[in-house]
Amino acid sequence: MGIALCFVPLVVAIVLFTLCFKLKLTHQLIAVLLGLIAVLPISFIQYFLPEIPGIDFNPILHTLLKSLLLYGLIEELFKTIILLLLPNKNYNARNFLLLAFVMGLALGCFESVVYYFDHLQIAHSRGATLLYGQIAIRIFTSDIIHMMCTGLGGLFIFSCRNKPIRVSFLIVAVLLHGIYDFFAGFSTSSNLRWFSIAVVFMAIIECRVKYMSLVTPDLDATNREKTQ
Repeated sequence: MGIALCFVPLVVAIVLFTLCFKLKLTHQLIAVLLGLIAVLPISFIQYFLPEIPGIDFNPILHTLLKSLLLYGLIEELFKTIILLLLPNKNYNARNFLLLAFVMGLALGCFESVVYYFDHLQIAHSRGATLLYGQIAIRIFTSDIIHMMCTGLGGLFIFSCRNKPIRVSFLIVAVLLHGIYDFFAGFSTSSNLRWFSIAVVFMAIIECRVKYMSLVTPDLDATNREKTQ
């Protein structure tokens, strides 16, 4: 039951994108496979990466730098590299963004499965409902941040193929992911943890803004052609 719950958002997204946006199911399944592939090197590097030297006078700063480097820079760079393997022939910015969403959501769902198994024994000692509640929280936080940041990486890749290159899209993804993990790392009793929710909303807004900035010039050019 817990594993099935982890994949609910991915299944919903695939059904929605297939029926409403006519996104090819085969391409979405490729994106899911790439999301699974992305989990492996990211987990390996995060596990074996040497510990960042401690900053004795400011442990908060040390944690922030670790989040930005480990979860922000490394994870987003690997996801962006793997995004290069996504099908893109004849895809406009919207469809490529949706495909990137599928890959990011798949990665988040696979991470939730790992989380489920890691905490299964603890959940048995405390009651299974606690674990299910934590998975539900991850669906609306961790899964969405993965989805949005991968979407920003997808827009960056799309801009590289269509010019001008928008490096700022990737930088924003790195910062948002790192800052999210920084605040999400605080205990549930700390009010600072709530800032992770704010970062999720910021990621949604940024993805929307960056997408519009990418497609608006194309819309303007189309309108100019129509008026001529």
